[in-house]
Amino acid sequence: MRFFYSLVVGVALLLSACVGQKADNNNYKILVKNSGGDSTPALLSALEKAKSYNGKNVEIHFEKSTYLFGGDFAPDVYVFTSNNDEGLKRVIFPLIDFQNITINGNGAKFVFDGRINPFLIRNSKNIKFKNFTCDLVRSGHTEALVLDTFKGGAVLEMKPDFPFEIVQGCLMFMGKKDSITTTQKRDTYYIYRSMLEFNPQRNAIEYNVADVWANEFGAFRADFIGGRKFKLYNTNAKFKKGNVVVFSLGARYHSMFAVDECCDVFFENVTVHDAYGMGIIGQNTRNIVVDNCKFTPAKNRIVSCSADATHFVNCEGKIVLQNSLFENQMDDATNIHGIYERLAKIESANTFISELVHRQQYGFKTFAVGDEIEFVDRHSMITKTTAKIKSVEVINKQFKRIVLTAPIPQGVKKLDAIAKIRNYPEVVIQNNIIRNNRARGMLLNCRGKTLVKNNYFSTSGSALYFEGDASNWFEQGGVRDCTIINNTFENCNYAKGWGNAVIEVAAGITKDRQKSRYNRNIKIENNTFKMFDGTSLLKIFCVDNLVWKNNRVEKTTTFPPKRNLPPFITEHSSNVVLSK
Repeated sequence: MRFFYSLVVGVALLLSACVGQKADNNNYKILVKNSGGDSTPALLSALEKAKSYNGKNVEIHFEKSTYLFGGDFAPDVYVFTSNNDEGLKRVIFPLIDFQNITINGNGAKFVFDGRINPFLIRNSKNIKFKNFTCDLVRSGHTEALVLDTFKGGAVLEMKPDFPFEIVQGCLMFMGKKDSITTTQKRDTYYIYRSMLEFNPQRNAIEYNVADVWANEFGAFRADFIGGRKFKLYNTNAKFKKGNVVVFSLGARYHSMFAVDECCDVFFENVTVHDAYGMGIIGQNTRNIVVDNCKFTPAKNRIVSCSADATHFVNCEGKIVLQNSLFENQMDDATNIHGIYERLAKIESANTFISELVHRQQYGFKTFAVGDEIEFVDRHSMITKTTAKIKSVEVINKQFKRIVLTAPIPQGVKKLDAIAKIRNYPEVVIQNNIIRNNRARGMLLNCRGKTLVKNNYFSTSGSALYFEGDASNWFEQGGVRDCTIINNTFENCNYAKGWGNAVIEVAAGITKDRQKSRYNRNIKIENNTFKMFDGTSLLKIFCVDNLVWKNNRVEKTTTFPPKRNLPPFITEHSSNVVLSK
């Protein structure tokens, strides 16, 4: 039996939007009113008008209302976004080649209908977003209530607004049918690969659970009962009566905000309720500030973003995350890193072919003429040597031909990792709340100065995690100056599979562990750790120069204990000071 999704739109959305504008001392204002169903045409008209002011300061204002944006009249743009899925996508806010633009919602709510790309900010400068809320008509994930349990499964009831059907004994999800035929079209099933249980009383992941993966067909076996009820068969799930089962989105179709090759992008008082991927992804961008923002579910849901709340790749300048709430997303609050390519073939004395390895990095712009690069042993993660680029030829989205200004350094060989040596950004993460999400709190993999101060963490896995590898995600990491101070870590690592300590410093190092020191110069001081069991406070691997001092540990009784591990685990590390 098939259930079709029906959208109930308020009276304010039944009319069409209109646009007005006025100028005031070279500061131009454009007003978008909610006076028609699909507000996309009026928005595009406002953006076109804003661009005609040739870089002068323009503020696009929205009347406080609920705006519906559909994809029928939006432009198609091919989008490569790191750690997300590429594709030809319908873009609602195409801020491409803009300068000095502010999008001020004045408390408005923007609702995006269908599998569309809400915001793309590309090759733009001084762009500000403030005072609005973003949501989706149909979430990428799906939620169901556990009504009862039986041996080998449970009786579930699909929550409203999540269309589903049972196809040949398999549980399937779909969205609204329409005519969009881009590579990210809306008339296909929503791919999922796993499910995870949440406790609605705590509004968080259930204690001591992990991802439960679908079968070889990418689905769970199910039988339809009637109405919105069905039997789901699985022997690995906990299935506690009253819990919410979340079926995760199996692809990262669209982030809410995709920021690419920009400078000075600001988010202030912006709320993201949902996303078909990440909340904000910034790449090859200088200076991004996220201030007083919220990544939180809408009232009728338990999950917000389908992946990370924020994510930053090969950025420079300054990254600031402050005064914000990151909760209930299906991955980390942030991940800040670079990208490794791989040496695929040596063609001549100074020429080689480089390869982007992970499919969600294809098309990413890494190298340019004049860049200095490092060659890294993929097993030890030790930098062998450096060189300078004379020319770059992009062969396709996966391969590049690189010519160096001098011969390829001795010792460089096929399958070595390669990364740009850049002006790594300064990272400031302060006064935030990070809680109730799947996986870790924050992944700190930036070589610039990093400060993590006055934050509250309560995460299902590690609160802070350091990584970097040249074998899986090919993410360049290796911190050089990181201070973690005056934070509170409460009941972290209460689920399974997302870390082995409250703070874990790791790396993809498989040889030369006695001399490889990938992460360096970490200070952890004046923090409070509220612990429900003997989970390790700190686990480090191949670290040089770490200081732990003046941290306080308190006992809680929130969960029953499940571990009894040493508070500190140090492996293959040097100059480690662990004081009271």
